[in-house]
Amino acid sequence: MYLIHGSLEAKYLYPLLCRSQKYPIHIVVTGKDHGMSGKTLKKTMKLMDDCSGNKMAMIHDLNLPGHLNNNEAYFTSRIMDGVLGLMQVLQPEVLIHVSSSDSSLQKALSLASSSQQYGLQWILINLPAHQVQHALWIPDLPLKALKYWNDISIQLVMITDRRPHSFSRLLQTSSNSYFLGDRVDLTIHMEQSADRVTRSLVKSFDWHYGKKTIRHRIQKGGLMPAIVESWYPRNNDDYAVLLEDDISVSPLFYTWAKYNILKYRYGDESERTKQIFGISLYSPRNVELHLVGRRPFDPNVALEGSSYPKRTPYVSQIPCSWGAIYFPEHWREFHSFLTAQLDDLSQYHYLNISLPMSRSDRWKKSWKKYFIQLVYLRGYVMVYPNFQSFESFATNHLETGTHVQSEKRTNIIDLFLVPLMQRDTLLYQLPQQRLPDFDQLPVLDLWGQLVTHDILDERAEEWHPHISACDRRTGTFTPDDLLCPFTHIPAWERPDMPVTTKKIKIYTMTEIVEPLAYVTELTAPMDDDTSWPVAIDVALFSPLLDEIPVEMDDEEKDLRLDWMSIKKLSSKQDTKVEF
Repeated sequence: MYLIHGSLEAKYLYPLLCRSQKYPIHIVVTGKDHGMSGKTLKKTMKLMDDCSGNKMAMIHDLNLPGHLNNNEAYFTSRIMDGVLGLMQVLQPEVLIHVSSSDSSLQKALSLASSSQQYGLQWILINLPAHQVQHALWIPDLPLKALKYWNDISIQLVMITDRRPHSFSRLLQTSSNSYFLGDRVDLTIHMEQSADRVTRSLVKSFDWHYGKKTIRHRIQKGGLMPAIVESWYPRNNDDYAVLLEDDISVSPLFYTWAKYNILKYRYGDESERTKQIFGISLYSPRNVELHLVGRRPFDPNVALEGSSYPKRTPYVSQIPCSWGAIYFPEHWREFHSFLTAQLDDLSQYHYLNISLPMSRSDRWKKSWKKYFIQLVYLRGYVMVYPNFQSFESFATNHLETGTHVQSEKRTNIIDLFLVPLMQRDTLLYQLPQQRLPDFDQLPVLDLWGQLVTHDILDERAEEWHPHISACDRRTGTFTPDDLLCPFTHIPAWERPDMPVTTKKIKIYTMTEIVEPLAYVTELTAPMDDDTSWPVAIDVALFSPLLDEIPVEMDDEEKDLRLDWMSIKKLSSKQDTKVEF
């Protein structure tokens, strides 16, 4: 059901009404005394070519007298009675309305939506007038997905250190985005070494779309804890957009995020959608996981010769760190998976989790290394945009810092910088002007090769015995079955157990260039009294923050990287200075 109060609201909602041809709709107008009658609207829709195909629109005119405007309480009561009366008969599941400056109308709708009269259950979607044009994908969603419109929470999580200029750009581009009338909370995480300008910027910046929360570390943590500890989901309807301070976003990033979440999380009945761990805002120009190094990437080249339409979005196993939305169940699983590995590295060294043919195994302090491991072992995927010229909803400016040397930035920035979508061509560029169903999306692996979900599952199933002694389990969003180290307890230390011998294949991190090593270990069969091997219980771990090695201080690292530039500016160019 759509509620229209006046000709201006009719103008804003008109494009949405004309696209609503998937299921019957009811349009309620307040009457000619308020600027729009049912007869006028019906005639207009019939005459307009772009809306004449909508045969399932039924128009209802409340015909409220104009003098009611002078009595706010009475007008509110009449609106409530009219809307609830129609709802009792029509029983719609969703009511869509343009956010109105008319306080009595807003009050009436708010009261009506919270009213339990007649046992009605429906949700109210209030769209800002000037943002309706960015929500024309609403009719593509099934009603069961739209019913979650107000339930999901998409919060922004920003991580910054000592780059106030870059961070200011991220704050400004985020605040200029279209949030469709939703409450969007902002959490800012500052590293211990954040400078005075950054702290002042964070404190003074006004966020008008929700609650602003500021956190400041008191001990240097590095990039891994800065990212991983920045968010933990409150429930399974809680989502986070993770943004580092050298990112800027398109004004349409939130609409892309919400459309995808409603479509694939709440509207698609396929069991496979549980494999989606997030939505990327960024379109990568290269793939970084080849053993020989980074390689150029174009999804349309990868899809050449296939039956997939041009510009179709795709799913990939590669997690995006340059602007992405992560899903709650998968992020909690990742937390447990990472916690177990870090604890094992600091104490036991029992686990031997690695991946075949992936460059990420060489990374030492990257959170993505561990997320890639989890993704590969579970067969998870992330949805990526695929618009013209790599047009995206976020881009990376490759600012000088921890990972980028200033003298190299100019030469490589074209590999990472992508254009941001400023004009809303989202639907126009999508195949059939809508997001494809999940089973229609092409699937790419960690190396950008076209595969299928079954192939990803087969690879995970095949590799699982190499890293864990427990049987593989899926669909649980817990990593217990991945955290079962092969036992190193000699049989003679277990005299109560009958001894058998078993060959265990030991894979090393350099197995690609070195021959596989085989060792013979004594193992014992399990019985009802012994759960052996045993999955590592993350809940029992004690935090050892001080014992976990952290990266070099960023300030020192920046000085090292910029030393050549500093020397040129120095008046003592002949003086040799060595670190």
